[in-house]
Amino acid sequence: MESANSTDFLTATSVVGRAGTPGTFDSHLSPVWGTAEGIDGGILLAVAARATAAATAVRAERFFPSSVSASFLTASRPGAVRVRTDVIQRGSRFTTSQVSLTQRTEDDREIERMRALVSHGTLASQAAADTPLPPVITPPSACISRDDAPGGRAERLGHLAGVDIRLAPECAGWAFGTPSHTGHFDGWFRLANGREPDPLALLVAVHALPPISFAFGRVGWLPTVQLTAHIRGYPAPGWLQIRTSTKALRDDHVIEDVEVWDSAGELVLQSRQFAALV
Repeated sequence: MESANSTDFLTATSVVGRAGTPGTFDSHLSPVWGTAEGIDGGILLAVAARATAAATAVRAERFFPSSVSASFLTASRPGAVRVRTDVIQRGSRFTTSQVSLTQRTEDDREIERMRALVSHGTLASQAAADTPLPPVITPPSACISRDDAPGGRAERLGHLAGVDIRLAPECAGWAFGTPSHTGHFDGWFRLANGREPDPLALLVAVHALPPISFAFGRVGWLPTVQLTAHIRGYPAPGWLQIRTSTKALRDDHVIEDVEVWDSAGELVLQSRQFAALV
């Protein structure tokens, strides 16, 4: 199948079932959604979620990815990817599947890129208890976009063609040689083609901002080893506000927490990832 170089999110994450092989799908990873080191992990999560939804035949108007726990085994590359799914449990509220993404190398070896558990379930329309409000930050129009980053730094923002990322000015010092040395980044996210956010787009927002180690001057590749994301609700239209933070930055790894709020101020996603510092 061919996803071309479209910035359309649904095209980039589309899956097609393999005839005669139930639960197996083909997809195509476009370089539009890549970083300097490979395809963005958020796109892989969204592809996995779409494949498991198709394999379990869940009703799209009722069920959405509620929880994804993924181990990233090798760096994904632009090109064809095979997605194998296996339903582990079907319930009245949640359906959980295992999914594996693999690619063929130039010497025709099949390499596993990611393995994940994906649970689909119902999403509450409103919070049942008080949840953290988003921090007050600079509006998107006054934040730092990729076009504002000096030459050679913009690529570090990753998957730039597919998304619109805005960093709060006080969090963008790393791009100008003056890292803030704070334990958090604040910013905004939306899909570049204007498509309104949905639960699948939230999985991409998890990886939207630069790695939190950049705030400490550690600018480079941080391959994600493991990531778990919990989607709390269906996002309202408009910009998504993101805060990434860490309480554990070490010489060889970082544990990064992400919170995402929608335009109505609802906390719609929480995640934690373990990434290596190389």
